[in-house]
Amino acid sequence: MTARLQRTLKRAVRLQDMTVISSDDLLQIDADGYQEIRRAATRARNEGQPAFVCDHCGFAVYAPREPKTRLPFWRHHKGAPRSCPWWTGEPGSTDEVSASQFQGAQESPLHLRVKHLVAELLAADPRTEPESVVVDQYVVCGESRRRPDVRAVYDGKPIAIEIQLATTQIPIIVAREDFYQREGRHLIWLTWNFVPVERAHLLTAFEDIFYSHNKNLFSLDDAVVSESREKGTFLVRAFWEHGSGWNSKTTALPDLEWPSSGLPYAVAPPPPWHRDFRARWLGATKPQGTPWPARNTLLSELAEKFVDDSIDASTLEETDIGALINAILSFVEGKPVGSAQKNLTEVINTFLASERRFRFARIMRKVIVVTGVSEILDKPSVAAKFSRATEDDQDGPESLTGRVVLLLFSELFEKRRPTSYPSSP
Repeated sequence: MTARLQRTLKRAVRLQDMTVISSDDLLQIDADGYQEIRRAATRARNEGQPAFVCDHCGFAVYAPREPKTRLPFWRHHKGAPRSCPWWTGEPGSTDEVSASQFQGAQESPLHLRVKHLVAELLAADPRTEPESVVVDQYVVCGESRRRPDVRAVYDGKPIAIEIQLATTQIPIIVAREDFYQREGRHLIWLTWNFVPVERAHLLTAFEDIFYSHNKNLFSLDDAVVSESREKGTFLVRAFWEHGSGWNSKTTALPDLEWPSSGLPYAVAPPPPWHRDFRARWLGATKPQGTPWPARNTLLSELAEKFVDDSIDASTLEETDIGALINAILSFVEGKPVGSAQKNLTEVINTFLASERRFRFARIMRKVIVVTGVSEILDKPSVAAKFSRATEDDQDGPESLTGRVVLLLFSELFEKRRPTSYPSSP
C-alpha cells in the first residue's frame, strides 16, 4: 500500500497557556527554547497527557529534528487521524526505534566495559559506602522499576550512573530521570572519551543529557581513569559550553553542584541576557524610581543591543522606556516596582496619567492580561484611563518601544488562542 503524502504540520498549540507555535516559529526558537519544548512534550507523553497539540485536528504532537538538516518540525504522535490535512505520518514507537538502533543487541562491548570500570573506580573510593556498589540490578519505586548501569551510595548520597554511548531516545532519558528523582537518587549520565564538536553537530542524545546536567557533560577517558586509580578517587571530566566554545576540567563528585531537583553539574551557565538585565534593573531600582546614574548605564547597555547608531541611552530616556520597564516589571513581579504606589491599580492609573505614555496603553493591556490580573481592567478608574489612552496612536512591535519590550519580555507577547479550541484551518 502506498504511503500517504506527509504534509507540513503548520501550527501547534501549547495547552498550558494556549500559545500558538507555528512551524516557522519553531525554526526561530533558540536551542534552550527548543529543549524546553522537547522535554515538555516528552514528559507529557510519558504521563499519558498531551502538552502540544495540532492546531487543526487537536491530536498530540511533538517536535523531533529532521535527521539530515537537524531542523525541528512538528509531528503527530502515533495514531493521529489521517483525515487531518496536516497529517505527518505514523512514527515508530520508542521500542521500534530502539530495536532498529541496537539491532537486537542488549549492549555493546564498550558499554559493558565502561559500566564495570565505573563500578571498579567507585568501589576503590573511600567516599563510597562499603558494599553499596551494584551493577545491573533493578531498583523498584512504586509500580515502576529501572535497572541502572551502576548504583552506589557515595559521600552519603544514593547515586545512579547511566552510561550514554548510543542515541538513547528522549522518552527513555526523561523517564529515567523522573524515576530516579522520585526514588530520591541522584542520576549522572556518563559517556566515554567525549570529543567536543560544534553544538550544531552534537548528537541529539548528547545534547539531551547536556541539558539534563544544566549544560554540562560528564565523560571518562584513559587519562581520567589513570588519575582516578592513582588518587583512589572517582573522577570525571566535566565539559561545558555556554556560548563561547567548550571548556573542560577534571573533577571529583563532591565538587559538583547537587541541586535538590535536577541533575548535578560542574559549572552553571550564565542566565539569559534579558533576565540578567531585568534582575540588575530591579536591583538598581528604588521605590522612587531607577536613579539616573544606574539608569543611564543600563539604558546604554540596552541601546547597544540594537546595533543602531541612532539609538543610545538618551533616545531611550526621551522615549520614557525606563518608566515602561518599571510598569511592566510591576505586573511581572506582582507588586509596585519603581513606584511609591500601594498596589497595581494605583501603578497603572499613575502610569497612564501622563499623556506621553498613552501610546503604551495597548502594551500594558497585554501585560495585565498575561500576568493574570485582568480584573484590574474592569475597575472604573482603570477603564477610563485605557479608554482615553487608546484614542491615541499606539506603539506596535516594529516601533522602538515594541522592539525593547519584545527583547526584554518576549514571553509576555507570545501568540495565544484567546478562547475556543480547536481552531479553524
